[in-house]
Order: sequence, then C-alpha cells, then structure tokens
Amino acid sequence: MRPSSRFARFLANALLLAGAALPTGCNDRGKPQSQPTPPKVTRPAASISISGPKPAPRQEPAVEALSVSEIPDEALPAPTTSGSAPEFKSKLIIDEPQEIGPAGQMTASERGVVMLDRADELQLAKRLAASSSATSERARFAMVKGGANDFFAVARGPLLQRGKAYWVRDGKLVRRALDNSTPLEVLATDARNGTRVVGADVSDAPAHALYISNPSTEDGAPRAKLWVEGGENVVLSPEGAGASSITVAGTGRHLFTVAIDARSAMTPMHGRSVHFAAGKAELGPDVVMWVGSTSQMLSEVFATTTPWGVRAFLPIERDVSHFGLVMLELGNEPHMDPKTVWRGYPNGLDVAPVASASFCGTAFVAYVRPETPQPEARQLLELAEITESGLGPAETVGSALGFANVSLASATNSAVLAYVADFRTFATTLRCSHKK
Repeated sequence: MRPSSRFARFLANALLLAGAALPTGCNDRGKPQSQPTPPKVTRPAASISISGPKPAPRQEPAVEALSVSEIPDEALPAPTTSGSAPEFKSKLIIDEPQEIGPAGQMTASERGVVMLDRADELQLAKRLAASSSATSERARFAMVKGGANDFFAVARGPLLQRGKAYWVRDGKLVRRALDNSTPLEVLATDARNGTRVVGADVSDAPAHALYISNPSTEDGAPRAKLWVEGGENVVLSPEGAGASSITVAGTGRHLFTVAIDARSAMTPMHGRSVHFAAGKAELGPDVVMWVGSTSQMLSEVFATTTPWGVRAFLPIERDVSHFGLVMLELGNEPHMDPKTVWRGYPNGLDVAPVASASFCGTAFVAYVRPETPQPEARQLLELAEITESGLGPAETVGSALGFANVSLASATNSAVLAYVADFRTFATTLRCSHKK
C-alpha cells in the first residue's frame, strides 16, 4: 500500500508498537514544540459523484489513479429522461464536530464517547441534549479530563458491552466496568498488542470477547480466539490458518465472525458462525469466503448488520496500481464468493479507518480516504449509506492531515460518530433528517 501523508506513516509505525502499554516516546507526541495543523472541518456536502472530489493530476512519478468509472461494481446513477442526474437527498443531518479531548483510545456509544486513559480509567464524553434543528449545528458533548500525555494516542478503542469495556493491555485481554467501580480483570494472557477486541450483543449469548492471540509457537501465526464468560477460550482460526484482524456482527441469535489473515501475496477472509447453547459456544464450519490482494499487518476488517444481512468492509489493494474499500455482501451465514462492491480511493492508505452501524432505518459506513492522489494529500472522512445494491453517494464529515481511528454507534433517531485526527479526538452527531 502507498501511504498518503507523513501523519499516516507515523501512525503505521506507532500502531505496530501500540497495545496496552506504548513506549515512553509517546509522551513526546504531546509536547508543545510540535503542534499539528488543526483539522479542517467542513459542513457536510453531498455529492452525486461516488468518488467524491475529482483528484488533481498526479505529479511525477506518474501512477495511474483510480476512478469510479473503472469499477463496474459501483456504477454512477443512471441519468433521468431529461439527461440530468437524480437529485441526492441525504437521510442525515450531520452536525459540526466538536473536540472532546486529546488523541486517545476511544469508542462511540449511545451516551457519548468512552475514552480510556493510561491509568486504565474510563471516561465518558457525555452526549448533551441534541438539537432539534432541521439544519446542521455544532455537536454538543462534554470534555474528557487530562492532557495528551494522559492517553495513548494511537491505541485501539475498547469494546463496550453490557456496562463493561474490553481491551488489550500488556499482552492481556482485560475488562473493567464503565463506571470504574470494579478493578481491572485479566481474562486472557495471550492477546496480541495493537489489535482490536470485538463482540456483538445477541440473545442467548453470554458476555464474550473476540480477540487476536499471539502465536503459540515461535514459527506459528497469530490466531482469532473467543473468550466466553464462565467458559474456556475457543480458537476460531482453523488449523494451519492465521488471523491478523477480526470483526463480528450479530444476526439475531448468533455471531457472524469475519477474520482476515494479512499476507504479502494474498489476504484470505474467513467466516464462521458461533451459536450459544447453555452458555457454551458452538462453532459452525470455517469458510474461506473471499481472497483479496496484498495487505499489511495494519489492515483491518470491519462488519455490521444491515437490513439486507451482514456487510463486511476492508480497505485493501485491488491490484498493483489500485486501492479502495471493498464491501462484501455476506448475508446471514458464511458462504464462498460473496458479491463485492468497490469504492476507489485516489491513492493507498496504510492506516485506513472504517466504522459502520445501522440507524435511521438503514445502515451507514464511515471511511477515511486520501483527498487527492498526491502522497502528502490531506485525508477526508466520508459517510455513505449502505443500500441493497451497494453504497450511496459520499458525504464529507471533515478533513485532516491524518486520521487514526473512527467509531460509529447508533442511538435513538441518531448516531454518534467519533474520530481521532491530528492528535485530537472529535465527536459529532448524525441526526435522522425525517425525525423531528
């Protein structure tokens, strides 16, 4: 992949060292002698151009830039009889983002944004009373306490589930009550630093967490595992396969797990259903659903439940000269050769955050892409509706030198979108335009 900015290259190096305890060098990132350029936050601007702003001509060395017209999976809307494109009407009111604190481990929730500091204390940047205006306004959130040196700038945000937070700390899977009323619990001692913990709240499922484990042997590969309250850890990766990133979606009564095994030559994507009986996990067969091109250890897979079944997202190279976000239509059970839809990026991105959720009667995906093909280009945070046939037009939430993380959580008639950009953490509200 081709990094699009100095900030992205910094994140790529830092995330390799991220985990429960980052090196003390992280403290230097918060010192005043290196002040980042404030992110440029723009009001949402819908565009019927699927690829967003047209990239400027690429400078030497010339490399072919990807345009949506080259991607038959994602065609532009058909023109009307009058010859003009249909008018795009957004289903959302995107409020202006508000800074809630320094860059740190964060996860959006219905109540606001949960941030985790270096002392393993959880803080809530509470969402305040939402506006009822029919136009975009400034989002309203409380601030978190502490400065840049009180947080890990690039570590993964915690899994939030049933009043508790789960994350990886010093090679251990740990959890704590969101109100800090319980001590830190160690659930597993083989977790891989710098990886995410995921889960989905489905009926009949006990408290659980899916994570990436360290190799069990010197020449072994990291593997996907499932921790279940009151039970033994279950290995999800089949024999002979590894896992570098895992995600999960709920399908009502069971988990749909999706894992990738990032390799230099190819990226297999595995799917597996997990049912629960009397609190015990029962695994369905492992299915290699799709095989992608080259990826990196920083590549991450994401998934969400939509009205049309599970959708998985992976920012990845399509071939040696094209990069983009692939959406896979997975349905409710793992199967081979799912339909794919590509959204082209004008350049590659080593740290390419994605988040998705269902709200306002449909589902949405937020993703970060380079603004232009130039290596030092700024990055855009865009939002698109997930439709039955693919992805809707992109709406711009904001731009920055670089984004480290994005999180999206549904709420009543709205959603909370949080992100880490240019060494700070921001939050905004996405309100349903058809709701008063």
